[in-house]
Amino acid sequence: MSKEMKANIVFSKFARDFNELKRYLPIRPSEMTLLNIVTRGNRSLTPLALAEIMAVSKPMIAALIQSLEKKEYIYKEPSPDDKRSFFVRPTDKAKELCIKYEEKQTERLIEIEEKLGEEDFAQLVELMDKAQRIIREIKRKEIDSYDSERS
Repeated sequence: MSKEMKANIVFSKFARDFNELKRYLPIRPSEMTLLNIVTRGNRSLTPLALAEIMAVSKPMIAALIQSLEKKEYIYKEPSPDDKRSFFVRPTDKAKELCIKYEEKQTERLIEIEEKLGEEDFAQLVELMDKAQRIIREIKRKEIDSYDSERS
């Protein structure tokens, strides 16, 4: 087995298992990611800004927004400058869910760090962050390519 295939298997298992830790959530992991972004800080985020932050397509963001709005986790606030645009805002229900999610994930990460050791855990986080930045670059190129093909 090639090292690339082994890496693919390890990464796939990790992603699957890490996402399965989110089974208790009442929403999909992708929706939780969007909620976490929207609830952090006091930034005014448009769907376009969210698509860029999450490195996903605009139609994907539209679907996430529609689903979360229907479930009453977010609402759309019209832009005072551009009547066609809106900002995505979290509801109190979303804020509560994000607090619970962060507490649960923190517990799990502390357990992983205890079992790996502080040094290995720090190295794992650093390498995963580096790999994620590379993956995000790849995704952006693919999204740009897809968007230009559709135009």
